[in-house]
Amino acid sequence: MTIASIEEQPLKITDITSDIKDKIKYKLKTEKKGKEYTLEIKNRSTEEGSFQGKISLKTSSEKQPEIVLYVYGELRKEMIVKPQSLSFGAIDTSGENFDSINLKKTVMLMDSRGDGLTIKKIKPSKDWIMTETKTRKEGNKYTIVITLDRDKLPRGHFEENVKIRTNYRRESLVVNVKGEVI
Repeated sequence: MTIASIEEQPLKITDITSDIKDKIKYKLKTEKKGKEYTLEIKNRSTEEGSFQGKISLKTSSEKQPEIVLYVYGELRKEMIVKPQSLSFGAIDTSGENFDSINLKKTVMLMDSRGDGLTIKKIKPSKDWIMTETKTRKEGNKYTIVITLDRDKLPRGHFEENVKIRTNYRRESLVVNVKGEVI
């Protein structure tokens, strides 16, 4: 943001205060002494969600001794995973319908930052959980198909996960996979 004087007399910014110093950081630079300044505002918050507040600049101007700037910001997740948990429910292996039971579910992975999302690695916690990635929109939307292998399903309750590694995060995203084989 540029702050410039349209008056003949020199403009000095004598003080800067903000009621959201925990959310933003700012830096004032003199471009033309007594005439023009730039104010750079950057996000400092790491919490998702929106915030608002103000920055007050005290000036040497008689016509405008204070300039109030309202600041709004929103910090969104880099990516969205929907759903984050998959339930296959009760899987009855004893019935004749077992071969026709659908053991596939899908998860959507979407880029909300807009910088180009790349899936680096997908790692299920068990070898009987298989994954397939389908690109819906390169660098933006992916469908991950999670399939349970009928021949290797363990009896009883299971609660496993699929870890997804991308170019955005150091730690993996985790999709929970649960159900019960009876």
